Amino acid sequence: MKKAWSKMSLLGVALLFAVVGCGKGRGAGSQMQERMVPVKTAVARVADVPLYVDCLGVCVAHDTVEIVPRVSGEILDVHFPQGQMVKAGQLLYTIDPSTYDANVTLARGQLQAARAKLELDQLHLARATELATGQYIAPHEFDSLKAMVAQSEGQVQIAKGNLEQAEICKSFCSIHSPITGLAGYNRYAIGNVVAPGTGPLVTVQKLDPIYVDFAISENEFPKAYEHFKLRRQLGCEVNLVADPSVTAKAWLAVVDNQVSRQSGNVKLRAMLDNPNFAFWPGESVRVRLILTTIKNAVLVPEVAVSTSQRGRYVFVVNGENRAEMRPVTLAQAHGTDVVVTSGLSAGDRVVVAGQFLLAPNTLVIPADGAPGAEARNADGQKSPASSSAAE
Repeated sequence: MKKAWSKMSLLGVALLFAVVGCGKGRGAGSQMQERMVPVKTAVARVADVPLYVDCLGVCVAHDTVEIVPRVSGEILDVHFPQGQMVKAGQLLYTIDPSTYDANVTLARGQLQAARAKLELDQLHLARATELATGQYIAPHEFDSLKAMVAQSEGQVQIAKGNLEQAEICKSFCSIHSPITGLAGYNRYAIGNVVAPGTGPLVTVQKLDPIYVDFAISENEFPKAYEHFKLRRQLGCEVNLVADPSVTAKAWLAVVDNQVSRQSGNVKLRAMLDNPNFAFWPGESVRVRLILTTIKNAVLVPEVAVSTSQRGRYVFVVNGENRAEMRPVTLAQAHGTDVVVTSGLSAGDRVVVAGQFLLAPNTLVIPADGAPGAEARNADGQKSPASSSAAE
């Protein structure tokens, strides 16, 4: 019995030493092989960037004129190629003027008759004036002659007005473009009879420059209007929704005088030089209204920013190549970068790839070759992974 207990005691001591030995081995191994994460970093940079408001807008022709007939008649000729540029004063249509030529002839004849009647009445009055001095004519007859002269003068004025009106109507038979612009399609061909009220014959639009109409919310408007009052001319960056590569510079020209009760927005209008007709009326555009310039803003790639329940943060690689978790406050994006208003300084190295494998104080291997302390293991020895990365 005693021999049996002795054997069991020896076996227990042996197991105890084995367990202790294994535990020491595992602990040393974990210290020798601290986890290291390869990451890619970028340096926070400083730049002057714009403060802006993004909006959606639509292009509107600078001038739009609907060419309508002002007299009735048959279209005898169309003098422009539809869909092409026309100049101010260029002849577009000719309406049959024969009726209006006859009216001008009639009005001229009436004016000539009225003038002849006036000359005769003036001659009678002159003779009567000589007789009136010697009291050889009754006063009422003299007064009648004066009234006839005044009436004849009025008839001459009426005849002149009729002639001018007839000539104006005749001039409407030749329809000219009031502006330089792009003509649309012709709605009435030669031979059609048109009249006032039949609708526009063609529409001419001035496309250079061109307007861009957009709107900002009533919440953003006070800030934007303050900058507009200070500078009186705010710049805009405009690009087509259908083709963002088509971009142009514009400037704010008009601010509406009320907030829309339906949308809660304020309408704005920008002016855009459009010599190549890259923008057309009715096209949808994106508008970036530039309010001012932020000096010495800190920017980092937007991919470096992560979100947790506590807010936005980035991982910063310190001088010992260990990850530090930094809460940050962000402003507007600029391309692939974002402005950081707090939490970072220029020159900080932020992790832009591999950050999802990190925790605070994680040892990292920067893949971009940025300067920093060599990664070392828990025993202070240079890590094999670090050596291979450096090679």
